[in-house]
Amino acid sequence: MFKFRVFVILAVLILSANLFAQNDFEDALKKAASENKRVVVDVYTDWCGWCKKMDAEAYSDTEVRKLLDENFILVKLNAEGKNKLTYNGRQYTEEELSYFFDVFSFPTTIFLEPDGKLITFSYDSYPMKNVPGYVKTEEFKKLLIYFRDGKYKDVDLSKII
Repeated sequence: MFKFRVFVILAVLILSANLFAQNDFEDALKKAASENKRVVVDVYTDWCGWCKKMDAEAYSDTEVRKLLDENFILVKLNAEGKNKLTYNGRQYTEEELSYFFDVFSFPTTIFLEPDGKLITFSYDSYPMKNVPGYVKTEEFKKLLIYFRDGKYKDVDLSKII
């Protein structure tokens, strides 16, 4: 019985790893442009408990997965990563790019247009570049719909969540 439980746990972990299979940042931008989809950038660190909680809850939710798969390109960005990548013709490490996007807490969610341009929006009339912190599943669904439908162009996010 013990071996069976270990097998089940390992199978779940392997399937979860596939669930969060991430696009390379540069590949995600190319794919977004070719499919005309916005990009969701999940900025995380390896030690971040809230990042793991958001992965386990919001990103694992069936409705969230469907919204993401149908409307966005998801990419994860390690805020402490040293891998080099190119954004807007300039080289950054993952860490440098997270600073460029004004990420100072984890997790943080960033939205990009299909052409890679950073989406700015307002919350309580305050201009925002990202959504800092853990977002509960139901609020995350509303957030995805807000960006999917382009409401960020003329509706304050505080009216939605």
